[in-house]
Amino acid sequence: MTRACPALAIATCLTASISSAQEPARAVTLQPASAPRLDAAAHVTWLGERRSNESIQWDQWFGAASGGGTVGYYWTPHLKTEFDVSTSTEGDIYSIEPILLPGATAPFFLQREHEFRVTTASAGLVGQLFENAWFHPFVGLGIELVREREHIETALPIGLPRDPRAPAVITEPLSETRFRYAARPYVATGFKVYVSERAFIRSDIQTSWSSGGLAALAWRSGVGVDF
Repeated sequence: MTRACPALAIATCLTASISSAQEPARAVTLQPASAPRLDAAAHVTWLGERRSNESIQWDQWFGAASGGGTVGYYWTPHLKTEFDVSTSTEGDIYSIEPILLPGATAPFFLQREHEFRVTTASAGLVGQLFENAWFHPFVGLGIELVREREHIETALPIGLPRDPRAPAVITEPLSETRFRYAARPYVATGFKVYVSERAFIRSDIQTSWSSGGLAALAWRSGVGVDF
């Protein structure tokens, strides 16, 4: 009986070891076991904005850098509501306006420099594809509210004297600031790539629309986290 006890203990240990070795390996994923309810991301953006104006004789687009942040709330693993706030640096457009003075045979051309700064706040729905994977493509649509600041500098035409016949608008340089507010729909598509269980890199392209057609194009890249 004394000799049997050590043998029984050894047999028990061997059986447990073999049973443990036969257990299937656990799958390793980059996604957390429980679906997140919120995510947040900071982004930098290349922003292209289009302005339709009859006095603008050539390119109606201006480019600017932009930055902002996004917060999303997941209703399901594939559907979330997303809110974004962004603001841009200044972008320039130049316009030429012909002015015909009384008694003159040829017009003078008035040059204006338009400096734009755009701030947006948006809300939309995002459909996220694929579940429990490290790569998530998505599409989204919504409405963005736009606050536009436009600063206009008007240059006196070269060679134009202070002619009393000239309208006041061209007898001296003008500096003016205007503010505009608008709401416009947008459509976006992009992807999230997870680098850990909850941290991700995000990139997307967003197009905004107005009654005149395509109004803005934004390429955004940033980093974020689920929680």
